[in-house]
Amino acid sequence: MKLKGFWYDKLLVCLFAAFAAAVIGVTAYFKPWIALAELGVALVIFSVAAYRVVSAGIRYKKYMQSISQKLDFTNPDVISSYPFPVAVCDLQGYITCCNNRFINEISQDELTQSTSVFDFINEESFEDFDSSFSVSAEVNDKYYSVFSNSFEYGGEICRILFWLDNTELRKTEISYKKSRPYALLIEIDNLDDSRSEFRDSERAEIKSRIDSEIDSWAQSHNSAVRKIGDDRYFIFTEKENFDAMAKEKFPIFDTVRQFAYKEKNIGVTLSIGASGGTSLMDCENNARKALGMALGRGGDQIAIKNKDGYEFFGGVSKSAEKRTKVKSRVVASAFAELIKTSSNVIVMGHNFSDLDAIGSAIGVACAVNTLGIPVNIATDKKKTLALSLVEKAEAEGMKGLFVDYNTASELMGKKTLTVIVDTHIDSFVEFPELLKSAEKRVVIDHHRRSVSEMNNVVLFHHDPGASSASEMVAELLQYIGDGSGVTQFVSEALFAGIMLDTKNFVIRAGVRTFEAAAFLKDKGADTVSVKKLFSNSLEDNRLRNEVIANAQTICSCAVSVAEIDSPDIRIIAAQAADELLNVTDIKASFVLYVSNGAVNVSARSFGEINVQLIMESLGGGGHQTMAACQLKDCTVSEAKETLVKAIGDFYEKYSKN
Repeated sequence: MKLKGFWYDKLLVCLFAAFAAAVIGVTAYFKPWIALAELGVALVIFSVAAYRVVSAGIRYKKYMQSISQKLDFTNPDVISSYPFPVAVCDLQGYITCCNNRFINEISQDELTQSTSVFDFINEESFEDFDSSFSVSAEVNDKYYSVFSNSFEYGGEICRILFWLDNTELRKTEISYKKSRPYALLIEIDNLDDSRSEFRDSERAEIKSRIDSEIDSWAQSHNSAVRKIGDDRYFIFTEKENFDAMAKEKFPIFDTVRQFAYKEKNIGVTLSIGASGGTSLMDCENNARKALGMALGRGGDQIAIKNKDGYEFFGGVSKSAEKRTKVKSRVVASAFAELIKTSSNVIVMGHNFSDLDAIGSAIGVACAVNTLGIPVNIATDKKKTLALSLVEKAEAEGMKGLFVDYNTASELMGKKTLTVIVDTHIDSFVEFPELLKSAEKRVVIDHHRRSVSEMNNVVLFHHDPGASSASEMVAELLQYIGDGSGVTQFVSEALFAGIMLDTKNFVIRAGVRTFEAAAFLKDKGADTVSVKKLFSNSLEDNRLRNEVIANAQTICSCAVSVAEIDSPDIRIIAAQAADELLNVTDIKASFVLYVSNGAVNVSARSFGEINVQLIMESLGGGGHQTMAACQLKDCTVSEAKETLVKAIGDFYEKYSKN
């Protein structure tokens, strides 16, 4: 029956009252005096019954309290009556009493006076551990939910723990999670370029063997693979299999990277985007986003999208250079249309702008001027590292080109086009507040893609294979007005940006880099005039040599602390990091310096060591050969220890690469 206990008693009382009222009503019609007597009797009976019903709950509660007071949890007979493991302990966790089930199932007959419940559960203390929730415990290949309650015994507070076996439920949950779908999208980064010197039959054989390697790897992990394009593959698997791939650090990267045909390394790499999800469609959509992130960071890596963001594996190879300029031509056309439909254009680089940021900004300003639209470059002259270029621009008659934050804010309107060069991260731009008010944004950047990339961008021109933003702008200028508006000064500004990021055409200088340099040289760029933009004072050179002399070697990396006081500390640190690469057996260099109350790190390498990954682990970023980070709320010595640990972690993680 559903009506039990007090509710059942109340129903009977109500039915009696209703029946008595009906009888009294009938009697009153014939015999009023008899009805009055019946009413008196009924009221007495009803009052007694109602009192008994109401007081029953109070009496039951008192009864249970009296029973609870008599119940002794330390009594072995009481504890042994439970059909599941039970243990009693003090507030320090030491077991004072338990039943046989606890001895047999939990402690495995190993129970002493020093045995603690914390030997079997992961909780560090009993704080906030009460009967309102349970903690999970795994003991002897079984899973338990442990509930706790406290009681007083002998003037001391004790705890009683109930161990409820939920092994089958937990195993079902684990099996369910392991079987969740995972999708991997694989793209071969530079297959066409690597096969250009082979005959058609040899290209087909190379492609077939790479297909076979990917297929064998997928099948070894019980995963289904399908070819969805000439250089794309789709792998569908389960989380358990994907975790096994991750544990092995995705050996398919090394297999394909080291693939050789007729004793010649082909030089192809893979980019992979992977993600789980609640549905197959969700997995595929997230995997596509992850693949875009992997390609935007230079390829040769896997980007895993999860609920907390992205996780990356690999990325130790140089970005593949795309020799075709089709993308540049298409972007130039779209960029020109955006400029023409704008009232004015504001160009802005990254904070502490360098020659590449200012040079590429001047190049963009040239393109805008060619189309007859007003343009300004927003920069802080007190913080820029390219003051020599800014001063030269003003000497060339461009005094009104550079504006500060206040002037740029006044120029910002609804039809203003904001162009960001040499960065794609909101917090890295020269004036973040100015960026927030921009409705139309264009980004031109060559740095490897970051998770915290800019939002609401109408045109995102990103090429991690380019040497610099100046190189990318130089390519665009060739398709905007046929480059006819490029003056000698503009060509020298762009040339300076390329020289800075390539270390005088030594690092990351590809075919397109030299083609861009040739275009700028044809437009009148004077290399001697450009070289003067890199000139330093005698004092700065002395301080730079002092930083170099203080360097220490750690894991083939030079680490130095610039303990100097100079307004040009950023330039000195960057140049010292560049110079340290000229030391024999040095693969990467790191220079630490204090600026604006934080410890900054300037990192450089020739590409063998990916300094971007090391800086990202410390909250920074950049490129494979040039990166930086900022460490707040720590001393220089603490920052150095953190950096050394990050270098060690990088070597440990990528040692096989």
